Amino acid sequence: MICSPDKLRGAVDAVQAAAALAEGVRAAGATAVEHPLADGGEGSRVTVQAARGGTVVDVATVDAFGRAWTAHIGLLDDGTALVEAAEAVGWGALKDGEKDPLRASSAGLAEPLKAAVRAGARRIVVFVGGTATMDGGTGLLAALGAEIRDSGGELLAGSGADLARVASVDLAPARELLAGVELTMAADVVSPLHGPDGAAHVFGPQKGADPETVELLDDGLRRLEPFLGVGDAQGGGAAGGLGAALLALGAEMVQGSGLIREISRFDDLLADADLCLTAEGKVDASTDAGKTIRAVVDACAAAGVPCVVLGGTVTEDARRLYDRGATAVLSIGPGPRDLDTALRNAAADLAATAYAVCRIHQSAALSSE
Repeated sequence: MICSPDKLRGAVDAVQAAAALAEGVRAAGATAVEHPLADGGEGSRVTVQAARGGTVVDVATVDAFGRAWTAHIGLLDDGTALVEAAEAVGWGALKDGEKDPLRASSAGLAEPLKAAVRAGARRIVVFVGGTATMDGGTGLLAALGAEIRDSGGELLAGSGADLARVASVDLAPARELLAGVELTMAADVVSPLHGPDGAAHVFGPQKGADPETVELLDDGLRRLEPFLGVGDAQGGGAAGGLGAALLALGAEMVQGSGLIREISRFDDLLADADLCLTAEGKVDASTDAGKTIRAVVDACAAAGVPCVVLGGTVTEDARRLYDRGATAVLSIGPGPRDLDTALRNAAADLAATAYAVCRIHQSAALSSE
């Protein structure tokens, strides 16, 4: 039985969730294969390497506020390098409540990309979700050598505040640095760079922007767009506009959950599977819109493998997963309780529910013989 969950945010990461499901499966006397998955956001690199292995390389860089920080890249045996933006300019380096979208910069992502090039990577996959930045990727571009100038010809280092000053962008040095490398952007959202559905309006508030700052950032991202030449491309607004910068460097955008399914070789496991268990924190309408769990359900349906979806919370909208081919959609909680208790007991609840599902599955199999 395959155990392929995403993270349950605030409770367990995908690797821990897979281990908890496997514990329940093994307690029921079945064989478990742990294969955690992700959607391109936080934890994506670790999740892929849990399945594929490879080498982890520490990279000295800076966090979103320019302080010394250590990020990581993953090197796979097929020449692919895995780079997760959240590991460089995400929330992990920041203090609780430390948010400033005008000051934050994506510059810290440049060193992991450079390290991947130095390592001889033929393909670099950048997981873009989970950043603390809203600078349209200008910090990254500048740190890669792009010349971003204001109307007076002064070079800009790139930040949310700098967006209002951009008057010219020369991408040639940054593109040259990445020449010969296949660049793939794995996105967990498809928002455009600016506008009502763009980066500032959709993600600005969670990154600390008040209504006035949201408008300021949106105007800045609109100002930046023609210099990047990506138009209103889907995914341009991912990670505070970092998506647009990567597209301008020649990246191909793909859906994170589907790509991770591919490079972790999830589908190969289905050939010998008789059941798949998957899970996430909240199973709702957004799950069906392209999250990890939807990708798992689709793959299992195509392979004819029963798939049970588990969630810390399951809403009415989750029922649409049955139309996709899910065998069952179940909540893991034993009953109403406060959030802290639910988060604290998530691993144990996953194990207990996996045990129960396996017992039912085994009983059904015996009855059909």
